[in-house]
Amino acid sequence: MKIKLLPAAFLFLGSYFPLSVILLLQDVSEKSWSRELCWSLQNCEWPELLNGSRSLSLFVICTVSLMFFMWVLRSLPTDTELTVKEAKTVPNDLINYVFPYVVSFMGLDLGSNGKFYGFMVFLIWMFLITYRSGQILMNPMILVTGWQLHELEVVTSGKDRSVIALSRTRLRPGDVLKSCVIQGIYVLTKKE
Repeated sequence: MKIKLLPAAFLFLGSYFPLSVILLLQDVSEKSWSRELCWSLQNCEWPELLNGSRSLSLFVICTVSLMFFMWVLRSLPTDTELTVKEAKTVPNDLINYVFPYVVSFMGLDLGSNGKFYGFMVFLIWMFLITYRSGQILMNPMILVTGWQLHELEVVTSGKDRSVIALSRTRLRPGDVLKSCVIQGIYVLTKKE
């Protein structure tokens, strides 16, 4: 199954949730940082944001995207069954997700239209590259939430295959799992 554009966009934007938090914190005014920490909800003042519409919008979009995609990932239809013959955990290629984090520390100014829109074009470009290459599931937030990438030798539909798979559980030879294939990557769940 090829992941559709909208769920792919949710996955991509959800993967930048930590970046949205970084940008939100960088947008807090110096005056707000100099205030004492408030321990009571009654007399607290919200921090003043320099570019609140942009920083809060990015934060909300990334948060909603992350929650939506995690819900979708948990409720994927498992249409096939496979048996693990060999399993090897492999590192995830996260370099595509490193560049925007570096940019956030190189002086991205949310108040500068040129820098902000340039950053948006950069993110769109990164999305298109990861979506078209079929690497949209190579996402650091998936790793943070407990998913791991594996190279497997499996038996599925009576045939031996070598596959790349994402799983939240440790995989051992002999495990029988349910799977859903998304852009060539098997998403595995334990058989109940």
